[in-house]
Amino acid sequence: MAFAYFDRKGALRSVLAIALGSMTLMSGTAITVAQDAPAVFTSAQASRGAGLYRQNCLDCHGENLDDGEFGGAPLRGVAFKEKWFENSVGALVDFMHGTMPPDRPGRLSDQNYVDLAAYILSRNGIQPGAAELPTDPDALANMIIK
Repeated sequence: MAFAYFDRKGALRSVLAIALGSMTLMSGTAITVAQDAPAVFTSAQASRGAGLYRQNCLDCHGENLDDGEFGGAPLRGVAFKEKWFENSVGALVDFMHGTMPPDRPGRLSDQNYVDLAAYILSRNGIQPGAAELPTDPDALANMIIK
């Protein structure tokens, strides 16, 4: 009679709730770690981006990325860091893809946009690594500019 109030369905629901809650917490931790992944690009990728920059961005953003003839926003220094550091590379690439070049946004390939991002990051003191920035939007969304 001590188990008169024991409800097997209720007990099963409790066990399942605890198990699902634990899995959610564990997956949340994994997501947090993934979101803290640093932006990684190679020297070769930044070099490709430099060539693309000269062809597509130089007139507005200038040789130093902050002194363009046509008044483009600074792409290096304090203004850039305040806007983009601690944001995802995905946000930067999405912004570039949706707005640049101003006369034909989105005309470059996905690879071109990530190569440009690699160049801009390199000019902001971020060191190249062993892997290229991917074109995958989900992967870029998990890479944080630091």
